[in-house]
Amino acid sequence: MRPLLTLSFLPLLLTVASLSPLTTASPASQALSPNPPPPNPSSLPHRTLAGIRVVDTPIVRDAEALAKKYSPGSYNHIMRCWLWGALQLRHDATLAAQVDLEVHAVGLMLHDLASDHNLSHPFVSADRRFEVDSAIAAADFIRAHHDGRKWPDWRVQRVWDGIALHAEPKLALYKEPDVFAIYWGNEMDWSYGRSGGQRMGITEEEHAAVMEAFPNGDSGGDSDGPSAGLLWFIAWYCKYKPESTYGVWGCGAGLFTGWT
Repeated sequence: MRPLLTLSFLPLLLTVASLSPLTTASPASQALSPNPPPPNPSSLPHRTLAGIRVVDTPIVRDAEALAKKYSPGSYNHIMRCWLWGALQLRHDATLAAQVDLEVHAVGLMLHDLASDHNLSHPFVSADRRFEVDSAIAAADFIRAHHDGRKWPDWRVQRVWDGIALHAEPKLALYKEPDVFAIYWGNEMDWSYGRSGGQRMGITEEEHAAVMEAFPNGDSGGDSDGPSAGLLWFIAWYCKYKPESTYGVWGCGAGLFTGWT
């Protein structure tokens, strides 16, 4: 690995590495005012993907279709994130009991909705972080959806927060369980999903099934490995949306690539 590449992402890597097993198992949001309990999972329709039972409501299906249309290069990554998150909940009943499956699914499906490297993309702004652009687009999608219009504001806000904070562990890990779980779904695809082994109770067999169904080869998956792919992915923002990168976790990418 290139030394400067390591330094560029050291804050994020150190944050993740320093987390205790307790922190990765349950969110530190017990002091927050609880919202109504999430819908009973047994009352929701489900389907099976890669051997994993996942929620299958119209808004989840439509979120997947939206992601596939506007984030085609990240589609497999998005689906893996959702499935890692679903497996985390499968192996952590305490967390699963606190997570709204539709919020979780929509948040992970749409977390990269505005990550396209194209300033004419309908969801991409000239100056906001792509996480914020994605969160705004996701909230607009929910409010325009025939089922999403029935959602209370706090459910929309959980999706917004989960997407906006999905690359900010120092914040997301101390938010509500939905936000916490959206963060981990994405993080696991970078730190675990592409390398294998066991984490969060996920077995090697489960890992293999996800990777077979949605193989690597999308954003961040070039021949130099996921870290190098992520470097160039973030460097684009340093060159074309510099106002969105100053002082954030990926700002070193611009220095390393010369795209400043």
